[in-house]
Amino acid sequence: MLHALTAPVYRSVLVAGLVLALGAVAHGRHDPSKHRLALHTEWRSDAIYLSAWTQGEELTMSLADTATPLTLGNRGWMWDGCHWLGVETLTPVDDHTYAYRYDETVLECKPGHHPTFKTPRTGYVAVDE
Repeated sequence: MLHALTAPVYRSVLVAGLVLALGAVAHGRHDPSKHRLALHTEWRSDAIYLSAWTQGEELTMSLADTATPLTLGNRGWMWDGCHWLGVETLTPVDDHTYAYRYDETVLECKPGHHPTFKTPRTGYVAVDE
């Protein structure tokens, strides 16, 4: 009777271990189209940027070709009651570096609201494989 209970449990543990091992191997594979982009620019503490890097200084994304310029745009209503467009332009410098430029445009403001100051900035983006 004890053998009947332990054999299925043993098989379940073995199968679960194999599934976890296969998942770890699949997760560890490198996707050659994915690159880590590290942004190096100023961050004003009194500014809100409509940026692809809002979660930090690194971003992972697919790049078909690092020799092609990239334009990233984000829109949003800000606390000043205005709808803004933030545009980030990445211009290739070499295989592992982009020149970075960020510009903002006010698209519209709610009645009685006025836009705050614009916060353009420049810098560079380093591409890690």
